[in-house]
Amino acid sequence: MNFSELEKLMSSRGVNTLAEIARVLETTPQAVSNWKSRDQVPFHIISKLNQLKVGASQSGALPHSSPTFEENTIALSDILVTMAEQLKIILLVPIITVFLTFTYVQFIKQPQYESWSSVLLPGGNGGNLSGLAGIASQFGVSMSTGIQADLSSPSLFPELLRSRTFADKIFEKKFYNEQYGEVLSLLAILTYGDERPQVGRDTLVTRAMGIFGSMVEFDQDPTSNFSILKITAPEPVFAKELAEVVLAELEALNRYYKSLTVTKTKSFIENRTISVKADLEASEQRLKEFNEQNRQIFSPALQLGRDRLTRDVEVQKNVYLTLKQQLELSKIEEVQEASIFSVLDYPEIPLFPSNKNLVSNVLLSGFLGIGLGIFFGFIRSYLYNSDMDERRKLRRVRNFIKKKSKDVIVDRRISGIISILLLIGLPYYLGHKSQNAVFFGMYSPKFMLVNTIYVLTLIFSVGTFIYFSRKKS
Repeated sequence: MNFSELEKLMSSRGVNTLAEIARVLETTPQAVSNWKSRDQVPFHIISKLNQLKVGASQSGALPHSSPTFEENTIALSDILVTMAEQLKIILLVPIITVFLTFTYVQFIKQPQYESWSSVLLPGGNGGNLSGLAGIASQFGVSMSTGIQADLSSPSLFPELLRSRTFADKIFEKKFYNEQYGEVLSLLAILTYGDERPQVGRDTLVTRAMGIFGSMVEFDQDPTSNFSILKITAPEPVFAKELAEVVLAELEALNRYYKSLTVTKTKSFIENRTISVKADLEASEQRLKEFNEQNRQIFSPALQLGRDRLTRDVEVQKNVYLTLKQQLELSKIEEVQEASIFSVLDYPEIPLFPSNKNLVSNVLLSGFLGIGLGIFFGFIRSYLYNSDMDERRKLRRVRNFIKKKSKDVIVDRRISGIISILLLIGLPYYLGHKSQNAVFFGMYSPKFMLVNTIYVLTLIFSVGTFIYFSRKKS
């Protein structure tokens, strides 16, 4: 009797799982599992089944006293058996993902270089303007005491960098571009290159603003006065030069708006000075006339009138003197060339691309490939055999690992896929020129080793594919 016949017999009696079969036959589940793997039932069990059949015909049921329970749990041995059985696909998928990731990051992905500058922004006080605000409030004019109210405010720098005004100034600057091998304007580098533009300048500026916005980043730390101006570009020298020009233009535009604010403040003070001077002269004239008309003052009413006129003259005089002082300060601030921020670290040429972290990308793709390989392996195993009870058990794991590991080398499908991948990537590897070229004027020592291993692997893979293809035919 084979095990499938035993299962049918037990199933007809309501006994479906291995544990229930073992309980009915008064044996262990491990023994039943061994019968299943060999697909053979021992003779003494067959004799017991015959006795059970006789007893069942008399009593009408199999003599098992405890109720049966459905077991739907998956054992660890089933998982390990499935992984060992699908070892080829589990190894093939990470090989493909690691190869594609390494080739893309090293040769195809466009490198991006970051050049940054650290700037020190001022605090939250408005300098001399806070004193002017107190004076202006006396005359019913509201002025902000901080620098946030004008375009020279550091908090507006990110918006200023994305403005059309800043774009019109920066896009006319010229840079040497290695891609085109000549000096071009920034607008040309970002849009039409060394060819003739097909659209108008306004359209080109609009397109370039989107590209330029992705290249420029201004990080402001709310807990610190330091901010970082970062420029990302495909060429290191171009990134450094663009960062310097952006910093200079930002500083110049900041000085322009600062000067504009000071000019408006100065104009206000001048107008108020003229008005206050007239009021002061009128007050002095009234006091003079009062003193001329009243040379001897004995009555309290006359003394009170003179005190009022004197107080009015003093107030007007103090306001006039303060306005004159602030006017001089505004004139001094107007001719100052200092910017509202200070540069702590100036831009430098970046040594390495910022978007090519080869080690982390390869490791991530390797882990991802292993996960995908295990997933595909279980899917493939399920398609071939969806009944978990029919899986091989733990004792076969070692045999599977040995057999499938050998298949990774001798299977012509795997060697063929690897050969095709290596052939596709061969021009990128052989055509790559290292910065510190030593061998053949193109390769550094490290990359020469990589190319040597690459070519040897390609030769071995192609040879393996050809050999086993002929052997199979």
